[in-house]
Amino acid sequence: MTFVWSDSVAEKAAAVYAAHALRIRERLPQAEVRHHGGTSLPGLLTSGDVDLHVRADDQWFKPARDLLCELYEPLFRDEWDSDVAYFVAPDAHPAVEIVLTLIGSVDDLYHGEAWQRIAADHDLAARYNDLKRRNEGASISDYKAAKRQFFHQIVRGLRTTGSGDPSR
Repeated sequence: MTFVWSDSVAEKAAAVYAAHALRIRERLPQAEVRHHGGTSLPGLLTSGDVDLHVRADDQWFKPARDLLCELYEPLFRDEWDSDVAYFVAPDAHPAVEIVLTLIGSVDDLYHGEAWQRIAADHDLAARYNDLKRRNEGASISDYKAAKRQFFHQIVRGLRTTGSGDPSR
């Protein structure tokens, strides 16, 4: 894995996010679309990919998943369940990944509230960058395992403190 500073790709990432968010919102106006991940915040190390978080309630989750299957290629199908699904925009440069979560689910915390915490907490952002530095040149599987552990710690803290869906 190699990383760059988010500030160096911010303009391009914002434009790519805006284009994909518009594409999704045109077909799913009832869903909330957020830019998250390393390119969404200044001062973070990132691989440069653009991550979108699509949030849907119980009523709209399955229709949203079906529609996103029409717009994008399914990703990590073995990790899909009743409250999360992943997608990728094929041939996008930079890479674009989309996660659909059920509002209030653990995956929703992982992809939403956890990123809001990183944005608000300088120490957490520094720890995120340290994780990236430690994984510079590492295998993708080692990096993903370390990143997953980092976010699990944040989500465990959110669940312990009773914080959850930021819209509540």
